[in-house]
Amino acid sequence: MSRRRFVRSVLLAGAGAAMPGRLLRAAPGGKLILPTDTPDRHHLKVMAFNPIPPPDPQTWELAIGGLVAETLRLKVSDLASLPHITQSSRLKCVQCWSGRVLWEGFRCGELLKLARPKLDATWVRIDCADRYFDCVSMVDLLHPRSLFAVGMNGEPLTPEHGAPLRLVMPHKYGYRSSKLITKLTLGNTWCQGMVADAWPSYYSPTGEIEAGLDHPFEFPGEARKITGGEITEY
Repeated sequence: MSRRRFVRSVLLAGAGAAMPGRLLRAAPGGKLILPTDTPDRHHLKVMAFNPIPPPDPQTWELAIGGLVAETLRLKVSDLASLPHITQSSRLKCVQCWSGRVLWEGFRCGELLKLARPKLDATWVRIDCADRYFDCVSMVDLLHPRSLFAVGMNGEPLTPEHGAPLRLVMPHKYGYRSSKLITKLTLGNTWCQGMVADAWPSYYSPTGEIEAGLDHPFEFPGEARKITGGEITEY
């Protein structure tokens, strides 16, 4: 079986939410909100890849390795010590909806400083607790609007939105903003993200937001024209 067919079979078995209109069943004991056509109180649709019980913040760890001077295993308390910021940015889904969120977190560079990336580290593989993974260029990760989020709209981040740690890249579609992150591996070789590998005609490898129409949940029934890239007009 080819790698692409294998990845696609995994997605079909455990990640129907990556496909429009498909629903998932929660794992036993899981409390994650499942995909729905109705936005939640944050004006977002929750897209679960492979529903799992919420991670325990007391035992959760973030591993950082690969092309770094120092491999790390960080706890939630370690993240709390980083310089925190807030940022209002719109999460745009490839399914044409979006929602604006006031995120709280820290710039990606603040986290990478702890591991001291080597000069030839140009890509970062992101692994998540639900077996989702993606590969992000160092340029995109260090983009001035990219951040790792631990809170949203004045509240701690919830498991369905990626707690304890998620990535937010406002210039990319939402599937590039990985949730439930547990591991960062720095390298110098390009790799493909899971959904882009399985459905290249639907999920582009770059994830750049394209020009077209957007349907923001805060404005029911309205369609807004967008020019591509981060949505800043509303």
